[in-house]
Amino acid sequence: MKKGQLLNMALKAGSYAFAEHYLFALLVDAFQNGRREVLKEINEVRQHYHVDPISLSDDFGNDGNEQDSAADKEAVKLFSKMPHEKKIETLTYCLLKLYDEHQFTQTRHWLAIYLVVRDRFYNGSLKQTAFLKLVSEMALGDLPEALRMDKNTTKNFGREICDDEREKAYYLMKHNPQADLCDAFWGIIKETILTQK
Repeated sequence: MKKGQLLNMALKAGSYAFAEHYLFALLVDAFQNGRREVLKEINEVRQHYHVDPISLSDDFGNDGNEQDSAADKEAVKLFSKMPHEKKIETLTYCLLKLYDEHQFTQTRHWLAIYLVVRDRFYNGSLKQTAFLKLVSEMALGDLPEALRMDKNTTKNFGREICDDEREKAYYLMKHNPQADLCDAFWGIIKETILTQK
């Protein structure tokens, strides 16, 4: 959806509670792509609903690959406080939403899902076998059999990432083959967690 459409929908939402979802999508895109100018338009919508403007530091957008936004940190903090069952439920919902939005379309896309979970919630320490166990706990009834993960799926992960970047967080990799999908999945997770508060 284009920026103009999202802004227009936010203005016509009727209340800030509804408009916030459109603004959040714009803010995530602005942060990830270093589009500082979008913040002015977001703040105009916030002003329309008599909500305080967002003020960001001068380094906003200078490196969209670093996990340094307040929203990122808050989402990670809230996830860490969830009971295990709630974590599984949240990840399941987000994964199925990624599928419903037609972004998760191949088994190789499990790599993006693994990288986001590993780097955002486990500080890079989640092993592939532990991830496979985590996925086995998810109720993925709506996911086609062809997209299901098994022990052979993770064997292909190493082929996509250069040796010298395998230990790096996905948002610090220079050549992440699934960067767009990682960003999309993280955006869904972050929005889900922050709107559950």
